[in-house]
Amino acid sequence: MFKHTFLVFLLCNVVFAESIQQIIQKALRENPQLKAIQYQLKAYKEKQDYISSLPDPVFSFSIKDIQLFYKPLFRTLEPMQTINVSLSQKIPWLRKLKLKKQIVKKLYDEKFYTLQSKKQEILYNIYRYAFKYWQINEKLKIVKEYKEVAQHLIDFSNTLYSVGKVSQTDVFNSQVFYSKLLEEEKRLLESKKAILAKLAYYTTFKVKSVDVKPETPYKLQNLEAIKNKALNNNPQIKVFEEKVKEKKKELELAKLGHKPDFKVFSTYSYRQQFRDYVSVGVSFNIPKKEVYDKKVLEAANLKVSQEKIYLDVVNKILSEIEDTYH
Repeated sequence: MFKHTFLVFLLCNVVFAESIQQIIQKALRENPQLKAIQYQLKAYKEKQDYISSLPDPVFSFSIKDIQLFYKPLFRTLEPMQTINVSLSQKIPWLRKLKLKKQIVKKLYDEKFYTLQSKKQEILYNIYRYAFKYWQINEKLKIVKEYKEVAQHLIDFSNTLYSVGKVSQTDVFNSQVFYSKLLEEEKRLLESKKAILAKLAYYTTFKVKSVDVKPETPYKLQNLEAIKNKALNNNPQIKVFEEKVKEKKKELELAKLGHKPDFKVFSTYSYRQQFRDYVSVGVSFNIPKKEVYDKKVLEAANLKVSQEKIYLDVVNKILSEIEDTYH
């Protein structure tokens, strides 16, 4: 619950030594999850360049009116016998191409904010486990001091027992106290190893120790300003905001499904002993209204669904901020 507020303030509550900054820089540079998203961004960047281009032109070669049993390739028997060379180009409704590019742009923006969100998640967890590492070190210092006291207590109890001043139970209790301290020390050392293993996951390299210096946090002011900052800058919110924009573009594209796509073509026909000729033409598809009406309804429902998810994410993050603030 503390996570979103922690990220909004850019970790201003805790200050760490330079070593932790070096760990973070290396983690953000080498983390495979971040690299995977960066390659996805490059892919979307390339896709933007070709998604709005026209489809490939089609070249065709044909021989017309072949006589199967009498000189099949001989072209002088009648005027209809021709060798045809054709070139055709499909030209979609231009607004469709523009919308396809805009949809890819929204996918790119969504992935960009996903990258920022993942960076913040890694950053948050590195700081969180580094702070836990510091806490365990402080507890170990206390346990060490108590062990020294317990050792003195054991020695003192043994001395008093030897002169009959205390019972054997008192000696036993002092030894039990020392044993419990040893168990606590062992548990803390195991927890310390587990935390370093967690850090190794987020940093992608083995961390031997962390130099941490926490400072006293200051009191947060102006809750509404904090919420507005989260709405404008929180990358998780921005991810779903871009998803909504993407669905709006997809709905607009679905509505254009009723518009036909055109194909222009030209054919050169070669005829031996007769005049050659050129044919030109244009064709277009006839969209089925009932089919594209269904596609529009599908896109509209997906847009509304994404808007509801966006509102849920916003409400969740704002609620967590308010809960942490109070």
